[in-house]
Amino acid sequence: MPSLNQPIVVCEQCAAAHRWRALASSEVAHCSRCGAVLGRGHRLGIDALLALTVAALVVFLIANMSPIVVLHLQGRHADTTLPAAISATWGKGAHLVAIAAAASAMVAPAILIALRLYLLVPMQLGRRPPGFGTCMRVLHEIERWNLVEVLMVAGVVWIVRLASMAQSSPGAGMWAFGALALLIAALEQGGLRHLWMEG
Repeated sequence: MPSLNQPIVVCEQCAAAHRWRALASSEVAHCSRCGAVLGRGHRLGIDALLALTVAALVVFLIANMSPIVVLHLQGRHADTTLPAAISATWGKGAHLVAIAAAASAMVAPAILIALRLYLLVPMQLGRRPPGFGTCMRVLHEIERWNLVEVLMVAGVVWIVRLASMAQSSPGAGMWAFGALALLIAALEQGGLRHLWMEG
């Protein structure tokens, strides 16, 4: 018989309440009413999640400080970082494109990494950070705006189109954004339910 203080999880699709238990790494919990996924088992503990988050922070800094594309044209060499490209886009009057690129490829990943660090560092020390519930809700919302993988596709298309005018190749920043996309995907694989239960 389940304990009265066992955590309750509510289905986001149909609002059915379920008693929650820790899931094994291969388990997936489904809503008994509508079949929606309630949570997935996560192979990684707090220590591993913290290590991945620190790695994501380092890669994020490299991605934003390194050239994303390198151009060679008539003996001249040019490269640009993502912040410089966004600034140039803004300067040319394409404000909406600049804002969308900055929000999805810079601001959202930065907030996602910062919030995870804010949550995971105290949790790794056995404490619950102040504002835990609010941070978890913000983290849930910000994950929808993290579109680093879209930036990767756009960058590859851009490099292919530039190839007809100049010799172009991906810079270290583009490779770093690829690594960042993989790290964030690894962090998000198990969802946030396991953090709620740990916290």
